[in-house]
Amino acid sequence: MNTDTTIDNILEKRKTRQTDNREEKSYSVVSAEGRHEHFLELQFRDGLKTCFAYNDLVFINFDPDENLLDAEFGGFMVSFKGRGLGGKLFHHLKSKRVAWVKEADSEFEDNDSREVYISEISITPPEGFSNEEE
Repeated sequence: MNTDTTIDNILEKRKTRQTDNREEKSYSVVSAEGRHEHFLELQFRDGLKTCFAYNDLVFINFDPDENLLDAEFGGFMVSFKGRGLGGKLFHHLKSKRVAWVKEADSEFEDNDSREVYISEISITPPEGFSNEEE
């Protein structure tokens, strides 16, 4: 019996299985039916994380021509650019079930294995928010 071949085959199968099951996600959804999140966490490629309270969510808009999803939280406009944003992500966001959304680390993440690809997340504060008093 050739154990080197058998071991190599087992290791190769495990490696393939891990690769197939390890789908990197652009967002996470609360899986329990009837449950919702209290905060939406934004994860930026530089490591910065920001949260917005779903209680402050007042507006959601998806523009298919621009591949742009906007959500306003108490005057702060959160914009997502990418692909596949108007389907499940839009639905789960309006249902307050999205726990976190992650900005892609590279353009290589934009491939057929991912239903949603988020190339950029931006936050626009309300007018006058950062102006200092003189």
